[in-house]
Amino acid sequence: MRGLLKIAIGAEDEIRTRDFLLGKEGREQIESFIHYRKTARGLTERGEANLRYLLRRYLTELSRPAHSVTVGNVLTFLSVYNDRPHQKDSFYRTLKSFYKWSVKFGLMEDNPMLLIEAPKLPEMVLRTITPEQVHILIETAESSRDKAIVALLADSGARRSEFTSIRVNDLDLLHNRILVTGKGQKEGFLVFGERTKEFLMRYINELHPVGSLFGLKPAGLRMVLLRIGDKAGIPVNPHAFRRGFATTLRKMGVGELDIQQLGRWESLEMVRRYTKAFTFDDAAERYKPIVT
Repeated sequence: MRGLLKIAIGAEDEIRTRDFLLGKEGREQIESFIHYRKTARGLTERGEANLRYLLRRYLTELSRPAHSVTVGNVLTFLSVYNDRPHQKDSFYRTLKSFYKWSVKFGLMEDNPMLLIEAPKLPEMVLRTITPEQVHILIETAESSRDKAIVALLADSGARRSEFTSIRVNDLDLLHNRILVTGKGQKEGFLVFGERTKEFLMRYINELHPVGSLFGLKPAGLRMVLLRIGDKAGIPVNPHAFRRGFATTLRKMGVGELDIQQLGRWESLEMVRRYTKAFTFDDAAERYKPIVT
């Protein structure tokens, strides 16, 4: 507990120090940009916090006004993270959006990010939940609520923010779908099958939830899954279900366009990123010879 408290205090001290170094102008730039992103595209609480952290770090380490940078200044900053490619990519994408906004609203004339290539990320197959693991997790879950949570995450591929925002009135048990608001405040639907419907109905009939379907915030959902996963011996988090959703549908022969619609992804490229666990062997199993 003391160690965690020490880390928390250290993080708060860093935020206060960076706010002091930023000055009024730097803080106003960050808040104006975040306000624009929230209004134009929507931001989750986590996304907002991440943007604020990255821009604070960038502006305090830049040692010059954000809108007087050269391409070389940005490259020098990014080069510090060459051995941390995913963090470098996060900075790159944040700065690309920040400077596009800066030019759009006349804060500077030239966008330095136009001349900087996106970092190359190492090929990684991230944790993906398989149907077999879903079955074990459901069997391990002790309460009707926890079983319904695992089943719905697996069947729907819901984002964590979507999942924890579901209200009882959003459920359409007749058509096996749930109305949700996703990225950019866009409305869409989650779908689920008959077995998951049974788990949902059992949970609702036993506990009669009102308002929020599961009564969980994102951190609470993560803790529920950690508890079930630890007991089952399966490392699990909400996003692993989303990757499993896309990969399993792909293995079943569902086309990328359909997966994009069902998972509410903005592009096919995002679908491909989420289905990296789909391999040549999977494709070969579904292969049908042309010459018969």
